[in-house]
Amino acid sequence: MASFHLDIITPERTVYSAEVESLVIMAHDGYLGVRTGHAPMLAQLGIGQIRIKELNGREVRMACSGGFMEVAPDRTVVLADAVERPEEIDVARARAALERARARLRDRQEDLDVARAQLAIQRALNRLKLASEERSDD
Repeated sequence: MASFHLDIITPERTVYSAEVESLVIMAHDGYLGVRTGHAPMLAQLGIGQIRIKELNGREVRMACSGGFMEVAPDRTVVLADAVERPEEIDVARARAALERARARLRDRQEDLDVARAQLAIQRALNRLKLASEERSDD
């Protein structure tokens, strides 16, 4: 089975490092799939899920809040702003962040950074979706 090495790194830690079969990740303009032998490329990442197919066939999912990815034929490096595994997601905190961002948009104060509030909503929804999916798979 063909494989490539995948590293997922945030400013705080190395989240994942292993040989894998495939990777599906949200780029800034849609989901992107990577397998062994992929053409070299750099990609800006968006807010979305990371799905990794390990060599044993198991799928690992994580929430990503954006960053960059470098792909080479035998290695891929994801440099992300933040990445969380489903078990690391604090659902109450994510719900609170979602409500705060929605309230900021609803109240529309003069100095509101609308784009920032919308990104906060996307991040919270991504985290909540992954946590919900993982709990329903158990």
